[in-house]
Amino acid sequence: MVSIEVHLLYDIARLEEKLLSSELSKRGLNVKLIKVNAIDLGNRVMDAVGLIRVAGRSRVLPLSFIYQEVGLGSINSFNSLIITHDKFLTLVKLSKAGVPIPRTALLLDYSGDGDAASALLKTPLIIKPTDGSWGRLVALANTVREAELILRSYREGPLLSQEYVKKPKRDIRVTVVGDRAVAAIYRYSDDWRTNTARGGLAVPVKIDPELEDISVKASTTVGATYSGVDVVESERGYLVIEVNGVPEFKNVQRVTGVNVAGEIAEEVARLITS
Repeated sequence: MVSIEVHLLYDIARLEEKLLSSELSKRGLNVKLIKVNAIDLGNRVMDAVGLIRVAGRSRVLPLSFIYQEVGLGSINSFNSLIITHDKFLTLVKLSKAGVPIPRTALLLDYSGDGDAASALLKTPLIIKPTDGSWGRLVALANTVREAELILRSYREGPLLSQEYVKKPKRDIRVTVVGDRAVAAIYRYSDDWRTNTARGGLAVPVKIDPELEDISVKASTTVGATYSGVDVVESERGYLVIEVNGVPEFKNVQRVTGVNVAGEIAEEVARLITS
């Protein structure tokens, strides 16, 4: 096919990375699995596309930037990864594009004061960092007093104060590849957080036109080649919570039977050979 190398960059070789490597190879691409311990400015970066599969903003962004600026490109792109690794930037982009989102305020100086969290929103509300994943450091405040106590536990950095959305005991993870929603799952939990990483139960979703429309619009708005879009069902309809630029998809693939890795590999091959 083509001589361009695809560097599949990882820190932990999870099932997702193994599936992606296999599917990319099936499409005739020259794939190298690279465990990232350091960033190499040498020729091997210059001659390759970087498929970024590491965790954490501090690792993701420099790796993406070097492959985009020195190499032959980054998937996802550097700009999309900047946006998707900051929940507030993501919500700003989605709001501007008309994608429905929860009411949200950015707290820059909260000084341990619960009134800061509830100044623009009524309790109950969610308080969380602008980065992070798997539902970590996300807290529910039912009263201003609870919000004050929660804020005291954060040391620094901007926080999001977000309306608590009344929903079924589930949310939806939609996997978007290119301009298609290829698969989706409900994530059920008795806890108000529904991440499968926290033990949530995964069940396949039949994607309706509205869900597909807002999920694809959310993904393309942030410039992602592929993404995991988190959606909740509210009294106002579907709301997009966030867009994940380095999404896990093993549960989506297992539960739905959709070859998500193959869909991503097909899109990567299309981009490289077009």
